[in-house]
Amino acid sequence: GFLSSCLHPAVTMARTLCIALALAPAAGFVQPSTSTAATALKADASGMDGIQAPVGYFDPMKLADKVNDQTLLWFRAAEIKHGRVAMAAFLGCVATGLGVHWPGVIDASGTTFASLGEGHLLEAWDKMPFDGKQQIVAAIGGIESVFEAQKPHYLTGGVPGKVRLTGSTSGVLEAKYDAATLKKKRDAELANGRLAMLGMAAFIAGETIPGSVPALSQLGFAGDYAGGLPFAPF
Repeated sequence: GFLSSCLHPAVTMARTLCIALALAPAAGFVQPSTSTAATALKADASGMDGIQAPVGYFDPMKLADKVNDQTLLWFRAAEIKHGRVAMAAFLGCVATGLGVHWPGVIDASGTTFASLGEGHLLEAWDKMPFDGKQQIVAAIGGIESVFEAQKPHYLTGGVPGKVRLTGSTSGVLEAKYDAATLKKKRDAELANGRLAMLGMAAFIAGETIPGSVPALSQLGFAGDYAGGLPFAPF
């Protein structure tokens, strides 16, 4: 039906961000070494952004009791990055399913953007020309390098998830909204990112493991994808 056609086709550029992120030289996903000045355990996570109804504070594995403040900030930065990539990927899935894509061709041989949205969900990456894959990896690596090079670093007084691509230290949102509104927006981003990560995990499972997600199986996800992902992306 219509819903199946919206969700089943492969995503174009936004979808491939999930795969490319794992390939970029991302220093932010390497757990930092702890200094002698920051070795106190039981970091306080109870006051962090993202704690909201209906779940509230959720730490069943008590990770906050096993790490220091720096590691907790690293966890938060990684969560924000993964959430943003997942939101872009999920949006790409929906947009491609609705037939929204760039016009024209993606390479000199005549591969069209529209053709990437045909077939299995994960086949978009398999169909993409190698040069296109390299460009995506390079773009993500560039953004990650800017993020990690910012001063102060998010582990030493900076803000996890804040990417400043200009020379200004003030952001558009900081100047436009008050503190309460900014916190509400940060909470919304975290909540949406978490849902998007679950959604993308369901899509991947539904494409690769037959019957793993019954709701998606009813929408045409047969679980018979035979491409190279996730273990052989190139």
